[in-house]
Amino acid sequence: MFKYILKRIILMVLSIIIVLAFTYIILSFSMYVKWTNLSNEQIWARVWYEFKIYFMNIVNDWNFGTSAQGIDVWELLGRKLMISMKYNFTALIIYVPLGVFLGVVAAVKKNKLADMIISAFSMIFNAIPSFIIIFLLVIYVGYKWELLVPQEPYYSAPFLKQLEGLIIPVTALSIGPIGKFAQMVRGEIIENLNTDHFVLLRAKGLTRKQAIFRHALKDSLITVIPQIIPTFVFVLGMSFFIESVYNISGLSHLFLDSIVLKSEMYSSLFIDVNVVVAIGIILYGIIMITSLFADILLTVIDPRIRITGKKN
Repeated sequence: MFKYILKRIILMVLSIIIVLAFTYIILSFSMYVKWTNLSNEQIWARVWYEFKIYFMNIVNDWNFGTSAQGIDVWELLGRKLMISMKYNFTALIIYVPLGVFLGVVAAVKKNKLADMIISAFSMIFNAIPSFIIIFLLVIYVGYKWELLVPQEPYYSAPFLKQLEGLIIPVTALSIGPIGKFAQMVRGEIIENLNTDHFVLLRAKGLTRKQAIFRHALKDSLITVIPQIIPTFVFVLGMSFFIESVYNISGLSHLFLDSIVLKSEMYSSLFIDVNVVVAIGIILYGIIMITSLFADILLTVIDPRIRITGKKN
């Protein structure tokens, strides 16, 4: 277990370095091509020289450089990252447990009213994109009915108002994954109900609910956990659009400002390489770390699963 985790961490570091190098070189090269008249050989020589300095600054001082405005990249990203992750991780700790819970309820109440309602909810909202849901929530719940704040509250707003500001964006991010996990858990549990193993458990004296919660649920979670990371990545991408609609001053605004040069007459493509690379590496690192925790969680749920990194 320890060797596997160590190996994964080493591979994570190597993959982050590769992604960092590829992203920096490609973006920097493209900007030189667009904004200078240098030859490709001259551009490559300059980009490679700048990348070596950039990489050594990261290794020696953890310095990702400054933005085009001369602001330190980490100073610029710090608060933006916290804001974006606040919404994404809040959604994560809601849509996974709630989706699993609804899936279990639907399986236990198979072909009853609760199952029909949960199945209809899952089918409908799993098919509606988050950017449609956020528009509906902002327009109706926020502006028309005035039940919740229609955009992110100011930083100086009271704590309860800050919590209220989480409801609409987190709901928009969570409602689709909730339906996805509910469908998945329901299907896995119902499939387990038809196995010989489940019949044997019933023969040993366990009630149907006891067999479901003690055994079938555990088996279904083994299938669900590997799907957490792809779902989280998808939600993370959708959160950029959610932030723009809900006027959240997170990574999406910073990312957009870092790739578009605005002027009074028109806007043009101008990538702030240091900022864009830092955003990409942060998101990639979060995904890799979350993936490692998901693998470890599998062994906690079912000790029969061993992760050693060896081939049998």
